[in-house]
Amino acid sequence: MEFGLFFLMQRDDAWSEQAVYDSGLEQILAAEALGYHSVWLAEHHFNDYGLCPAPPVLAAFVAARTRTVRLGMGVTLMPLHHPVDVAEQLAVLDVLSGGRLDVGVGRGGTLQDYRTFGAERAESRVRVEEGIALMRQCWQGQPFDFKGRFHSAERLHVRPRPTQQPHPPLFMATNSEDSVRSAARLCLPTLAAFYVPLDDLRKRRQIYREEAAAAGHSGAAIDEAERQSWGMRVVHVARSHEDAMRVTEGPFMRWQARLSILRGDGGGLQDSFDRSLLRLRPFQDYLAEGWALFGTPAEVRDGLQQFVDATGHQRLLLVMAVPGLDTALALRSMRLFTEEVAPALTAVAQGA
Repeated sequence: MEFGLFFLMQRDDAWSEQAVYDSGLEQILAAEALGYHSVWLAEHHFNDYGLCPAPPVLAAFVAARTRTVRLGMGVTLMPLHHPVDVAEQLAVLDVLSGGRLDVGVGRGGTLQDYRTFGAERAESRVRVEEGIALMRQCWQGQPFDFKGRFHSAERLHVRPRPTQQPHPPLFMATNSEDSVRSAARLCLPTLAAFYVPLDDLRKRRQIYREEAAAAGHSGAAIDEAERQSWGMRVVHVARSHEDAMRVTEGPFMRWQARLSILRGDGGGLQDSFDRSLLRLRPFQDYLAEGWALFGTPAEVRDGLQQFVDATGHQRLLLVMAVPGLDTALALRSMRLFTEEVAPALTAVAQGA
């Protein structure tokens, strides 16, 4: 199994913007020594829900200070950018990092994002799919012509070429059934947020396979895309159950309050996404539904094992940097996870 860390770079009301970066960077830079596979950086604009509008800039800083941990865009909001500009920036990042880049692509964002960057939300899915096609052309290292609905090019030769060939691994955010179908048509691995219900994840796995097969992809290619896909959960590991509950309830609930406001006003993009899932609920409801796994190493291990058994995911993306959670506690959780949770999950996956 492989374990990555997801960073929103979100500002809790009690923190300054600088404190968000100080805490996030301390955790990101600790991930490599602790053995995490990757760190993923979210793109957000114009609100405190996420203070990183330029993940490639942050990733370049991290790349210069690490050697092995992979750097994930989680995710690049393709409809807000020109795909050639994205391809050039990410190619440079892949070269600078020695081929450690993973590229997640999605169509999220608020209505203000779309208005500010001059894009139509109704066109977002087509823009994502066309953007992926254009980026792939850019990364081939040869002159090419391109004629799409939104972008065109003649004898365009993009340099530098990424270190990874044929290009950095691509992933698609899939928080709605429509996005699952889009990813399946392209046979791309998926990234699903922690708030997608387990029943939906189970259903969408079959939908993905059927849609990908209908698009002409082989069973082997579909199996590989599933193997590369990531499932997400919010996690905190402590020595006692009581300690885990005490330190996480306040920060987690402030985060969910912010999320419910951001996505509950119609400003979010996912037209087919059930926004009722993001309504603010009591803390215990989030725990009962498995959104958040807070507790001892054994409790977190059991919760994640149930998630793996239900979804088939062998790659787990963990949100441990809960906004407002003390940095030392987050680092303790990261360490306990790699020492006591990850080995047990890996042993089960290997049939030990």
